[in-house]
Amino acid sequence: MMKARRLGLLTLLALALVGAAACKFYETDKANKLVEAANAAITEANSKWQSGTSKLDQMQDAALKAEDEEGLEKARGDAKTVIADLEKARDGFNEGGNKFLEAAKMKVPDKLKEYWEAKGQEMKKRGEQATALLADPQALLDSQNREDYKTKAVEAEKKFQTVKKEADDLETKANKIYEENKAMFKQS
Repeated sequence: MMKARRLGLLTLLALALVGAAACKFYETDKANKLVEAANAAITEANSKWQSGTSKLDQMQDAALKAEDEEGLEKARGDAKTVIADLEKARDGFNEGGNKFLEAAKMKVPDKLKEYWEAKGQEMKKRGEQATALLADPQALLDSQNREDYKTKAVEAEKKFQTVKKEADDLETKANKIYEENKAMFKQS
């Protein structure tokens, strides 16, 4: 009887140790919390991005139609609002990217790591994209006249398009990883 009890306790202890070791093998719960925080930061960043780009379109239109210095000054006031929104978007994308990259460093299945790494890089690149777009309203603030603004805005647009393509390529890479491993993502 004592042997059976001792054997039963040892078996339970062994199972508990194996269970504890299995729980420690992957840090999926911790990583998922980081991913949730990343997604929250990105949601807020997307909101600021939408607001900023919408206001940017209006600012650009007003600046290009301005017939005098007074019209340019009104557009410059709008530029400050655009800059504030785009800076918040940039910061949110960078925060989300950092959290994805942090999650990718944890003990999780390789495909999750690969996906989170790609999403992290994409979000960091989206932050760079917002920074590149900030050059447009800043060009208006720094310009002496409408023609000066147009010249600076063209340069800002070229940089923006280059960074946008890089971000879009990273998004495509992440989406491909996700599509090829959908079942794994539903488990985590």
